[in-house]
Amino acid sequence: MSFREKSAWITLVSVLVCFGAYFVELFGGLTSHQHHFGGLQSVHLLLLAVLALVVLQVVLTAVAAWTTPKAGRGLADERERLIQLRSQSLGYHVLMVLAVGLFAPAFFGHRGIEMANFALLAVVIAALTVAVAQIVMFRRGA
Repeated sequence: MSFREKSAWITLVSVLVCFGAYFVELFGGLTSHQHHFGGLQSVHLLLLAVLALVVLQVVLTAVAAWTTPKAGRGLADERERLIQLRSQSLGYHVLMVLAVGLFAPAFFGHRGIEMANFALLAVVIAALTVAVAQIVMFRRGA
C-alpha cells in the first residue's frame, strides 16, 4: 500500500472517530431532550475533537511514513496526482451541495451555533468523501 493510500485511510479513520464521537454526543443529546448545541460544553467538545484529530493525524502519519519504503514516499506520480484531483473535485461538489442544503435547517428555525454545527458536518462529510474516493481509486488502480 502506498503512502498516499495509507494517508487516505488515516484521514478516513481519524475523521470518523473524532468527529463521529463529536456529532454522536452533540446530536445524541437532542433525543433525550437535552440541548447540547450551544454553550461552553459544545465548544470544549469541539476543541477536544479537533485536538484528537490533530494528534491522531500526526502520530498515524509518522507511523505510515516510518513503515513505508522510501521509494513509496517520493514525489507523486501522474496517477497519484489525478487521484488527488478527482477526489478533491468530488469532495468540492459534495460540499457545495451540502452548503446549499444548509437552507433546510435554517428554514426549520435553527440558528447560530446550530447552523455552525450543520456547516461543520458538511465539511466533515466532504472530507470523508475525499478520503473514500481516494481509497477507491487507489484500490481500483485509477
